[in-house]
Amino acid sequence: MGKVTILLIAIISVLSASLEKSRAEPQVSETAFTSKANAIRLTIATVGPMFGPPTNLYRVGEQMLVTIDMTNLSSQQTYVCVSSDLYQDLPRLTKDGRLLPYTKWQADQLVKAQKDQTCQHEDLPEPMLLKVNEPTVVDSLVLVDDIRLPTGALYWYDPLTPGVYELSLQRRLGCCDGPMIESNKISFEVVP
Repeated sequence: MGKVTILLIAIISVLSASLEKSRAEPQVSETAFTSKANAIRLTIATVGPMFGPPTNLYRVGEQMLVTIDMTNLSSQQTYVCVSSDLYQDLPRLTKDGRLLPYTKWQADQLVKAQKDQTCQHEDLPEPMLLKVNEPTVVDSLVLVDDIRLPTGALYWYDPLTPGVYELSLQRRLGCCDGPMIESNKISFEVVP
């Protein structure tokens, strides 16, 4: 009888600690993001290699990075989810009006993640607080990695040839699924 009582007390303690932890951590509901889609502005910007200053001019073979800002336009602070580029971001890069394909590896990973529902089985989400009318850098992505000194970062496109490019991004508000919002459209140039 004493062992059963001790076991019951241990189970109650674990459940109570788990409940306290879930109350302390902000909860990010996938369905809550639907109503937030109109209240959040998504802004992208290109920055220099290794998170250098903002730029719209790159040399062939340089690393090309994009920062992702979100601004909460509502009257109350809110949380958004940050999980992984693979589940949340879909860049759209064009040159001369033609949509450029992702790298083969990235395209294969997108298909695999959707088929296997990888995001649902991994514990990646991280809630991020967006204060009212305060732009917040929530993420970044690597469009192209440096060909001379590769960083090993997961990148979306093969090295770009000289020319002018336009980029926009769709970002999922939920960690794994739910509505997506569209960013501003930016342009940059690649020179020899």
